[in-house]
Amino acid sequence: MKPSTSVLAFSTVWALAPLALAQKAAAPVDLGTLGGSASTSYAVSATDIVVGGANVFTDAYQHAFFTNSAGYIEDLGSLIGVYGNSVANGISGKAAITGTSDQIIDSYGDISSHAFYLTSFRAGMMDIGTNGGTLAAGNATETETVVGAATIAGDTAYNAFMWTQSGGMINLNTLAGDFGTQGYNSYAFGMNTKAVAVGNSDSLDGATHAVVWGLKSLAIYDLRTLGGSFAQANAVNDSNLIVGFSSLAGDAQTDAFVSAGGAALQDIGTLGGSYAQANGVNDSGVVVGSSNITGDTDVHAFIWTQGGGMVDLNSLLPSNSAFIELNSANGIGADGTIVGVGLAQDGQYHAFSW
Repeated sequence: MKPSTSVLAFSTVWALAPLALAQKAAAPVDLGTLGGSASTSYAVSATDIVVGGANVFTDAYQHAFFTNSAGYIEDLGSLIGVYGNSVANGISGKAAITGTSDQIIDSYGDISSHAFYLTSFRAGMMDIGTNGGTLAAGNATETETVVGAATIAGDTAYNAFMWTQSGGMINLNTLAGDFGTQGYNSYAFGMNTKAVAVGNSDSLDGATHAVVWGLKSLAIYDLRTLGGSFAQANAVNDSNLIVGFSSLAGDAQTDAFVSAGGAALQDIGTLGGSYAQANGVNDSGVVVGSSNITGDTDVHAFIWTQGGGMVDLNSLLPSNSAFIELNSANGIGADGTIVGVGLAQDGQYHAFSW
């Protein structure tokens, strides 16, 4: 299939929210770990179920987790049980979870990373396979569909995919039109409930561009970059507001961006440093991410709206916070709940929900 490089014909109407200065909770909640020293939360559902990855006891492994009805994290294990690594990257409105897990791939006991899909804690993880290679990652899920990236036969390139239980894994194209067979890579990182996925792809011009896929047509659309050689779209809401990051001309600076309905990327800057990335967006148009601060001395989580601009989440921390600082906001729910990772009072990096 010849790739399309036209601007995606989405509606450019998207919701603008006032700057959300007051979060649902008075202070970020430390979600803890699974007995180890670190954890990160990556996504949150409409019902405030948080998913991510946390180190287990002795830090020997990292396991995917979700938060139960009491707000505590529960261990999802891995495709090979307790003695394997896994991480949950996405959760749907109906609380289906996707991510990446160690899996045994041959009779010799060799282990690789496979994408998984989970619809109930009792049923456990389902291995959804690869594009013919040995590696795969599930990055986002909605409406019983998973998107991510997997290696093709021979592990010569990563190719974005969509997966459903009825249809299996379907390769999404690259901007080179090669489905990875000529060594061009593509990755899908986010999706909405309208069958739109976003990510990046190597281009024939030698750069990596932010892209959009229409999952019904399987067409790929080029969002290009902010002038540099790399751009990546991380998330898209149901109004087709796309967020991500891109290097600027010369590649010395990387800024977060938004794109309304596939229109030209809008540079939303940084917190004063040389690097920022937008990681999540909700249907109210509130964007979250992480950014270097002035002088590139630290990385802080941020929140952004069209009306309020970019604000350091650390400026909103109450004095009695369980966190010394918040370093990355990775996702945001419909009600404004933000999840990510921060430096906890014990000096370790923990998942938070706020």
